[in-house]
This record gives sequence, structure tokens and C-alpha cells, in this order.
Amino acid sequence: MIKKLLLCCLIVIPFAASAQSYNDDLLQWREGFIQSLLRGSQMLKPADTQYLDFFIPDADYRVEANFVRASSAHPFYLKTMYGGAPLEVKEYGRAEFNLMSAPLTLHIYTILKADGKGNYNLFIPFTDPTNSYKTFRGGRYIDITANDIKDGKVVIDFNKCYNPHSAYEKGYPYVLAPSANHLPLDINAGEKKFGIDPPF
Repeated sequence: MIKKLLLCCLIVIPFAASAQSYNDDLLQWREGFIQSLLRGSQMLKPADTQYLDFFIPDADYRVEANFVRASSAHPFYLKTMYGGAPLEVKEYGRAEFNLMSAPLTLHIYTILKADGKGNYNLFIPFTDPTNSYKTFRGGRYIDITANDIKDGKVVIDFNKCYNPHSAYEKGYPYVLAPSANHLPLDINAGEKKFGIDPPF
């Protein structure tokens, strides 16, 4: 009996430590995300950071997906709300995975405009049924890099999904997620609605 209890402890302790490590890493990422909102041309006022809200970290929303590279993708434009130039993108590939026992697919896009460092970012805009009542009504975004894709796999961490800047500033343009990236189940992870809704 004692041996069985010791064996259970040996199994549970590493699992608990792993979960704690993931939560710590995620909270550190969130702090970096908040700091990024206080810099640059789209600054959030420091006093308004109190209205940022997030779901409790949940490792079940971090999934390893099969990555399928797009074979012959052509550039096209994603529409924006509240003005702003449409965003020119090209499909980079798609991520296929299971979440809550549901088979899902998200399309990954390359933004065809280099950032200030000459890099081309990968971009996953998506919507789900939580939009408007739990999360920003226009959907949320996930960023990954080409280096995140290895051996035909890519990790999609919904705990790191975030709102477009329009969630914080009245009428600021944001990119609309294409219908192909609508997920049919609630994604209770990542950033929630901003605590004070901008008056649209």
C-alpha cells in the first residue's frame, strides 16, 4: 500500500510541477503582452490596463496540430472594419487538430508586408461563439512564426490569443477573420472583452 502511494506521488508531483511551470510561463507572456500595449503608436493608457481581462490559464487549450503547407496560394486581401487598408495576405498553410474531442482547422496566413526588421509574420485571425458576450465581438488573433512549425507539427496556444486594438480604442480599424476560421465551439481561453467597452 505504501509503495502504491509513493508511486502515485512520483507521478503527480512532476505533473503538478509541469502545470505550474506552464502557468508561470503564460503569466510571464501576459505581462510582456501588457507591456507591449503601453508602447508604440497604438498605446494603451497605463490607467486602462486595469480593464484588461483574461481567462484562467488552461493547458487543455494548448494543442499540437498537424501542419499542412499550402501548395499553391495566391495573395488576397482580408477586409477591415472601421476603415484602414485591407491587409494583403497569402495562405501559408493550415493547422488541423482536436479540441474538446472536436476536429478543427485553422488557416494560417503570411502578412505580405515586412515588419520593421524585414520579417514576414504569420497570422491566425479567428472567431468563435464567445464573441460579443465573453470576448471581443470582432474575434481574436494568434501569432506564430515559421520557426514554431517543426516536423509537420505546430503548437496552437489559445491562452495566448489576444484582441485587436479596436477593443481598446473607439473605431480603430481591425482585420476581420475569414469565415473559414470560425470555430464552432467556445474558446474560453486567452484575452476576454476589455473591461470598459469603447462606445461604437
